[in-house]
Amino acid sequence: MDRISELPKDILQRILYILSQEDAVRTSVLSKSWRYIWCTRPNLDFSDNNFKGNNQQFLSTVGNTLQLYSDQRLCLDEFRLSILLVDHEWVSLLEKWIPLLADMGVKDFRLSIPSDYSNREIIDLPSVVFKAESLKSLHLYRFNLGKNIPENILFVRLQVLQLSHVVLHERGVFDKIMSSCPLLTDVWLQECKGLETVKLEKKLHKYLKHFTFINRTNHAGCSIEIDVPTLVTIRIIGCKLRFNSRKFSNLKIITLRSVEIVQSQLCIDAPNILYFQYSGSLIPSIFFASASLVSNLSLYIRDDDVEDDARSWFLGLSKLLHGLRRSEISLSIFQFTPNNVHVEDEILVQDIINGGNKPVVVLCLELDIGHLSSFSSFLNGLFCICRPSYLIPRWVHGPWNKERKAKELDEFFCKIQKMKESGNKETRQYLEDLTVKGFDKEFRVRLQWRDRDCECNSKLLES
Repeated sequence: MDRISELPKDILQRILYILSQEDAVRTSVLSKSWRYIWCTRPNLDFSDNNFKGNNQQFLSTVGNTLQLYSDQRLCLDEFRLSILLVDHEWVSLLEKWIPLLADMGVKDFRLSIPSDYSNREIIDLPSVVFKAESLKSLHLYRFNLGKNIPENILFVRLQVLQLSHVVLHERGVFDKIMSSCPLLTDVWLQECKGLETVKLEKKLHKYLKHFTFINRTNHAGCSIEIDVPTLVTIRIIGCKLRFNSRKFSNLKIITLRSVEIVQSQLCIDAPNILYFQYSGSLIPSIFFASASLVSNLSLYIRDDDVEDDARSWFLGLSKLLHGLRRSEISLSIFQFTPNNVHVEDEILVQDIINGGNKPVVVLCLELDIGHLSSFSSFLNGLFCICRPSYLIPRWVHGPWNKERKAKELDEFFCKIQKMKESGNKETRQYLEDLTVKGFDKEFRVRLQWRDRDCECNSKLLES
């Protein structure tokens, strides 16, 4: 007996909701009662990839389905459309479909034109998209937003805006879109060509919680200003960044990669911060006013960093670690320069003491040093400013056989041992013992220090 078919219609629609579009259509052959149920589910997801190049059949299927929904006066929560082969007919049909979707009360609209070698064209987004007042979530991929922008954008209910690989060459278009979305909670901007400035203002974006910006192609091409204290997560890759607000009461996660922070020193008051990640070749001066958090730092040393003034680089790192001293810090350093890194240890120690900075406890120090002859000098400098509990030589985790790996590890361990016996005063006086951990998986050296007079998260000191 087919008990599933006897379930209430709304339950059947919920079952179909979690299926893919193809699987939902396949249920039409189960029985007569299932034949048209898929045409009543609250979400539709169309891709011409499933039609094997038959563009006309694809367009016909989308149009007939939407007309069927409209004739039945059905509501539609989500509509996703992905099409590779674009032409003028498709654009004109889109202008016809979107009003139908708006009448059906569509809330989540995702429109994309995937790229391949045969299709590099980016078409203008039809203006009717900006008149869909019912939208709460809008995702656009590979469109030109510089034309066909209406005088009034009706995004009064929009909460989620995701723009990926769109073109914004017309000045002021992005600002106009943002200022027309008073209820935004989530903004995602990825590889948006022509986007020069992004200003997040508390007067316009008082409900904004999550902001993501990704620009891997032109790091200096966009400037971002943040003045929204309601933010919970900030994820930014590749830009110039300025914080016009200092207090972020709700902020929990902040991730910055290849970012140039405009302020010479940045103090963020985020009492609920849980995680901070920074990755780049510039060492920022950042300080969290309160809270215990996890900080993950990845720093890349360039030629000019060490050739010009290695001492300044170490002191900059010391200042950064001191600003994050309440954190559980993991520090990764990648040295791409072929030159030796050398700094006078006594001068460095004197500078740090005069500045009032004590060594900061670091949970894990991961090194990938390209020029191994600089190892001792480089590590001596690091030991002046931090006290790592674990040291991981990343270069020995390559695709080597056991004999080669054992040789590299033995050489590494001997260098550490030699530093302990004849290194700078910091190493000789305070490095008490070192042991090897995890040879088979992730090789690391456990370091034990005598001094307790250092800056750290209290949990790390107890460990």
